[in-house]
Amino acid sequence: MLRVFRHYIPGLLLLSLAGDLVVLVSAVALTSGQLEWIGEGPIWPKTAVFLGTTLVVLYLADLYNVQVRLGRGELVLRLGLASVVSAVLFAAVAYAIPSLRLGRTAFLVIAGLSGLGLIACRLMVRNIGSQTLRKRILVLGTEMADSIIAQEGQNHSIPFAILGFLDDDPAAHDRIPPGYDLLGKTKDLLGVMEDLRPDIVLVALANMRGAFPVREILECRFRGVQVEEWTAFYEKLTGKILVNGLRPSWLIFSDGFVKTRLTETIKRALDVVLSLTGLALSVPLMALASICIKLDSPGPVLFRQDRVGKDGKGFILNKFRSMRADAEAVTGPVWASATDHRVTRVGRILRKTRLDEVPQLFNVLMGQMSLIGPRPERPMFVNQLKEQIPFYAQRFSVKPGVTGWAQVKYRYGSTVEDAMEKLQYDLYYIKNMSVFLDLLILLSSVQVVLFGRGAR
Repeated sequence: MLRVFRHYIPGLLLLSLAGDLVVLVSAVALTSGQLEWIGEGPIWPKTAVFLGTTLVVLYLADLYNVQVRLGRGELVLRLGLASVVSAVLFAAVAYAIPSLRLGRTAFLVIAGLSGLGLIACRLMVRNIGSQTLRKRILVLGTEMADSIIAQEGQNHSIPFAILGFLDDDPAAHDRIPPGYDLLGKTKDLLGVMEDLRPDIVLVALANMRGAFPVREILECRFRGVQVEEWTAFYEKLTGKILVNGLRPSWLIFSDGFVKTRLTETIKRALDVVLSLTGLALSVPLMALASICIKLDSPGPVLFRQDRVGKDGKGFILNKFRSMRADAEAVTGPVWASATDHRVTRVGRILRKTRLDEVPQLFNVLMGQMSLIGPRPERPMFVNQLKEQIPFYAQRFSVKPGVTGWAQVKYRYGSTVEDAMEKLQYDLYYIKNMSVFLDLLILLSSVQVVLFGRGAR
């Protein structure tokens, strides 16, 4: 797993991306080497546009999402469709920009070779990638056994297999489910390591005072065995920070939570430029949405509500109204639910397409929000969640966002448990915040809008 600007990139993703790039570049190189004429002008601008178009389409088709396990048939179908779509898009771009045009034969050969090559490469990665990258893990401690076992075979960011557990607690055996072994006590670490040759020694001890095998762990490190704490390993696996049982000292001494003036300046500049662009492009849609809202139900077009922003300061959030004007007249402030009867017919469409969020771009321009950040919450719910969820107040160390890591990684939340889950993603974003991660979230948000994921 590679870390880019503090964000973890799974090894399987890197292997897939590298294979795709090799296939696409090879398709262009072979064609240009075999055909006498492939089009007017230099080949490299055409190659760059072809690569960019194809990679974006593959991304939107969820073919870089290592958490999505596709069957062989569905994988081939998605790759085939993505290849066709990317070829059509490239042809449209080349039609608009004559210098990017390929000869007809060259275009067909490149499209065919790249499509077949992508399918062959991905099937190869699918067969050998997860096994090659699989880590053999020896676990110290059984208190987190259920959480660790739950990730085995389910998480493909870091494929791993559990070799067994070591623990000094007399009750340790009762905490391990059938199919897993208690291999001994922590003092047996070196002997077990010699026998099993693990790739990683995973430290998951709930209480490290007095029971931490310092000498044995140091010996593992000097012998070249990777040692990781469960909290940090969980962050790599899931893209979120485990809140339950999290020690404040881990947050204090772990890397991250860096906010340089340069990063904040670039982030603000992107907020302004992209918000102005988004508002300019969405003027026709906003006009249509306003008319539909007025025709569908009585009440104002815009919905304005108190929300909590950076450093706990309040502001007024702007959205297109998607509920009845009297939605909370009887119930008072409540979370939205999956089948909320208060949502209007037009409101369901606005929420599904995320068009109800567009007026928040005005909040971004005013500096109250950012394009990327934790979801802004209502004051009443903030007070409630602060009492029930540890570290909840830390999410207000950055500006709230129109979209964010939690919004693209988790469904729309309506319970305290959902708020806990989304906080774990928010803390990951705050810890590893960078322009690179913001761009990844923007790309993921395009998927959410196109396919209606997470909307309610």
